[in-house]
Amino acid sequence: MTIDVTICGLRVGDNHPVRIMGVINLSRESFYKQSVVEPNLLIQTAEEMIHDGADLIDIGGRSTWPLAPRITTKEEERRVIPAIKKLRDRVKIPLSIDTMHSQVAERALDAGADMINDVSGFTCDEKMKHVAAKHDCPTILMASKKQPGDVTGITETLSALSNIIQTAEKAGVGSERIIIDPAIGRWHEGRVAEDDIEIINNLRRLKPLKKPILIALSRKSFIGDILKKPPTERLHGSIAAIAIAIYNGAHIIRTHDVTATRDAVRMAERLRQNKNQPKLENYRYEPKVGETRHTP
Repeated sequence: MTIDVTICGLRVGDNHPVRIMGVINLSRESFYKQSVVEPNLLIQTAEEMIHDGADLIDIGGRSTWPLAPRITTKEEERRVIPAIKKLRDRVKIPLSIDTMHSQVAERALDAGADMINDVSGFTCDEKMKHVAAKHDCPTILMASKKQPGDVTGITETLSALSNIIQTAEKAGVGSERIIIDPAIGRWHEGRVAEDDIEIINNLRRLKPLKKPILIALSRKSFIGDILKKPPTERLHGSIAAIAIAIYNGAHIIRTHDVTATRDAVRMAERLRQNKNQPKLENYRYEPKVGETRHTP
């Protein structure tokens, strides 16, 4: 079973390059303050991401950190809609709107966004699936049951994603338009680092869903739990986890750190390509005619 789809003109799947999604974070409430992009640096940040290897850009104005102060939908729109309009005039790569609210998604798509990233997996806003179907746009859906990321371990994650896919397709969202996100991070109090480790190590259990897998783990809490470091010092841990996620089947990496992530992505996908080649201990070298075989 091979994953092979086209997302906004990009070929994505098992036999294609792993795609990098750069994050433009417009939410001052975010847990990682250094990731917040000031409005006057919007275009510069996007252009630097593209230069450094971003294939897509994800724009968000509302923090999904459970401890973040809540903002209104109107405030979310105020942050993201002008940004999307500016970016659409300057960049050619696909733009994604990171929101759980159908009103924001609709306005963002009308303003020039190409796809939706809904971390609630259509559980927050009943109308979101209809917006995705209406616009026939690629949609990233995160594993959730009733709230964003309220799953624990790979079995619950697989079950939640299966249900979300059925809901989306029933609403008219094209099967080839769906991208799945297994919800790495501490989305609820019962979630621990071992849950994220289990999911990353078992990404191939999601393959029967026949959807591209997006991994968003940049500087997440489980990395801090393991390394005992704040978000500003989690880059190297993020890179290590990203490489393993790619080796285990991830197709898209969502990251705050495009430059640092790029080489890790290229290296990990190359190692994944050779994953099924014969092991050295099973390989017997046969010398060519006239060639002397040397034993070390």
